[in-house]
Amino acid sequence: MTLGALLSLCGALTSSGAPQANDVQAEEVLEEGIKLLSEAHFIEAVAAFNRCKQTAPRDPRPYFYSGLALAGAGRLSAAASEAREAVRLAPDRPEYHVFQADVYCRIKQKASAVAALAIFEDRGTAEQLPPVWLKLLADVYYRLEKSEEALTILGLLSERTPGDPDIDLNRGQVYALRGQADLALESFKKSIEKSTVNPVAYFELGKILYQRNELDASKQALLEAVRQNGTNPEYLYRLGVVCLASGEVEEAIQYLKRAEPSGSDFPQIYNVLGRAYQQKGDRAKGDEYLKKFQEITSAEQKKEDTNWAVERLIYQGEMQLDQKNTAGARTLFEQALQIDPNQWDAHGYLAEMFLSSGNLELARQHLVKMEEIDADSVVGNYLMATYWYRLSEFERARAYAEKIKSTRPANSELRNLLGNIYVGLGQEEKALQEYEAAVRLAPDRADFRENLQRIESRKLETNQKPPKQ
Repeated sequence: MTLGALLSLCGALTSSGAPQANDVQAEEVLEEGIKLLSEAHFIEAVAAFNRCKQTAPRDPRPYFYSGLALAGAGRLSAAASEAREAVRLAPDRPEYHVFQADVYCRIKQKASAVAALAIFEDRGTAEQLPPVWLKLLADVYYRLEKSEEALTILGLLSERTPGDPDIDLNRGQVYALRGQADLALESFKKSIEKSTVNPVAYFELGKILYQRNELDASKQALLEAVRQNGTNPEYLYRLGVVCLASGEVEEAIQYLKRAEPSGSDFPQIYNVLGRAYQQKGDRAKGDEYLKKFQEITSAEQKKEDTNWAVERLIYQGEMQLDQKNTAGARTLFEQALQIDPNQWDAHGYLAEMFLSSGNLELARQHLVKMEEIDADSVVGNYLMATYWYRLSEFERARAYAEKIKSTRPANSELRNLLGNIYVGLGQEEKALQEYEAAVRLAPDRADFRENLQRIESRKLETNQKPPKQ
């Protein structure tokens, strides 16, 4: 999601939805955060939304807007956590599900993204969304390669805004994904008819024409895309490919050299540059670029293979946990860490398992590593607070628990843990407040009610004791 798209989504939400927090001050802080978000002051916006959460912990909006701000700041894992909390608090808000799926897509958690979109199996749910959110929903379906669903949403969009060139552009991209070149070509041309300031449509048109071996027409379309956006490395790369296919070697090198600064992220540039220099007769330079291409692609393949192996072990470990086989799960998670020592999920599962079994020293090893990888993780900080509480290091436990409370005040487990920590610190009034919050947030939890009743009884006994003579 681009910054412009992010701010568009923010603008669409700013004017929609009735206030859910009763506290006037919370509403003012929420509006302050929205203003900061709309101005792209992302970190300041997050701070404002966190303040709002303290006054209205069960209002889903500050969690959602905080997720938008964190996504804008590039902190996608944290954004996913905020989106998850917003969906938990307001599962009937379809735009929350769209945003959650978008973030999951961006951090390559495809299964989670698909699960987040289950709410849209009922077409009526999508119809509740304004056009800006429908566009993002269609784009998420496209990235998940769910072409039928993407076309359905684009059809709904075209009914509302038939003159929007982006709809034809996106429809063409879906048709291209499906291998329906004629329909894709028609859609890209329609998009350009509606708006000639349309570099993406010209680029997509150029790609389709190249595939049909219409090199002159492809080149003209790509030249227009580059004219409108001359810094896009993929546009320059594609234009270089077409020029090379047409025998225009010098011109191909000219465009490819402009794209070269992006070669480490887009190694195909090196590959085509290498071929271009070889055709030019400069074999040494051609071999140099081809070597770069091979080195980068080999490293990428190795990384992909590693990630796949680790993900498979994590998945198998989760299955073992579901079957109550903790020993088997531990083995699998430890194997995952042998391949990738920085795999946060594996550390998290092992830390939780060791905490549950009372093996605090082994738990600590994983908790320390988790903190090195992601010091702001809600789960990591909760487990660390639990670890220090188990060791009766109440002040250390309090610091971690209060850190989470600043972003997750509606978490009943956390509020109960904080109550326990304050009991350990001898601060019974604060413990009472936390237990009250835990019971208010989860009234069906008998253990939370018992803790509250216990501290209330102690307070009553203290008040009834006669004063010392």
